[in-house]
Amino acid sequence: TVRKQVKENSNLALVRTKKANKMAVRRLKNAGKLMKENKKEEFYDEVLRALWGYLSDKLSIPQANLTKDNVETELAKYGVDDALIKEFMDILNTCEFARYAPAQASDAMDKLYEQTVDAIGKMENTIKK
Repeated sequence: TVRKQVKENSNLALVRTKKANKMAVRRLKNAGKLMKENKKEEFYDEVLRALWGYLSDKLSIPQANLTKDNVETELAKYGVDDALIKEFMDILNTCEFARYAPAQASDAMDKLYEQTVDAIGKMENTIKK
């Protein structure tokens, strides 16, 4: 209903939380295009933006205040299991390392892309907001 929509839109944190997945998917589609064009650095940047943006929106923490430590703590508070938290942290670390490492094979980008899509999907099913 219109009334429900107005109420939800007035709560900005709720709106950001609900749109977190949609924004992450949009960024990941862009990352997929960059991967096909073999733009390695831009690809890893976009995956990082998708992950950090998703976490910021989902956890209602400004991106400037996000660190790996507080993300781990917050995800644990939301009942996310340790294996999924580790998966997220591994993807973040891989992206940060790959941006500055010598060129890797495109299958590494493919694999990371699939892991990221999978991890965000699992996170969506875990953190229901």
